[in-house]
Amino acid sequence: MRLNIPCDEEKIAKTICLSKAAFYRSEAATPLSRFDFLIQQSRYIGKRWWLLQGLLLALVLLLLHASKTPMYLQKCLGVTAPLFVVLALPELWKNRSSGAMEVECAAYYSLRQIYAARLTLFMGVDFLLISLFLLGVSCLGRLTVWEILISFVLPFNVSCCICFSCLYRAKASSQLLSVLLCMVWTFLWSQIVLTEGIYAAVSPLVWVGMLALSSLFLFYSVATGQQNIKQIWEETPLWS
Repeated sequence: MRLNIPCDEEKIAKTICLSKAAFYRSEAATPLSRFDFLIQQSRYIGKRWWLLQGLLLALVLLLLHASKTPMYLQKCLGVTAPLFVVLALPELWKNRSSGAMEVECAAYYSLRQIYAARLTLFMGVDFLLISLFLLGVSCLGRLTVWEILISFVLPFNVSCCICFSCLYRAKASSQLLSVLLCMVWTFLWSQIVLTEGIYAAVSPLVWVGMLALSSLFLFYSVATGQQNIKQIWEETPLWS
């Protein structure tokens, strides 16, 4: 026997609104702490990329230990820095390339918070890996701190600037474009390092200026991208 239960659409809509309000109040009453939020986001990051970054640095350390030519050491560091950055691209780009941005935009936490958490996690782990790597280079005693800054940190900063500039653009969103630009930069940097006349002609003050400028532009790229992330990745932001 079928029962015909009357359906009041107005009351159903009101019930849905009240349910949403109750859910929001419940979530707002017990928000995640920043640490818990980072731990939550870390579960969605593929750990294989951190493993590959660590293996890359370990391999370079072995090459530096076996090498006898200072010029080869500088070239090796200059090539390592862009490759280290490129290994982070698939993870940072996966949500955009897979079309999952609309899902994240509808999440409880804002898109800016989600990407800020992931960038924080990547910067933290990469900082640890690079610190261990530079400590290993220092223990080998093959390069001075100045040579490490110019041969590794400077090309690393420029590679990061390239990748974040592409990531936070509405149209130039291809990972291949970022990889291509990083490879072009690696080639140009290798030519500078291998050409002793060019390398020696640049004064220490210019190197310091380039290092400072690349660091400032990297900070500016990330800060501006995070600030305008909604407008960059959507023509008309529909979420709050």
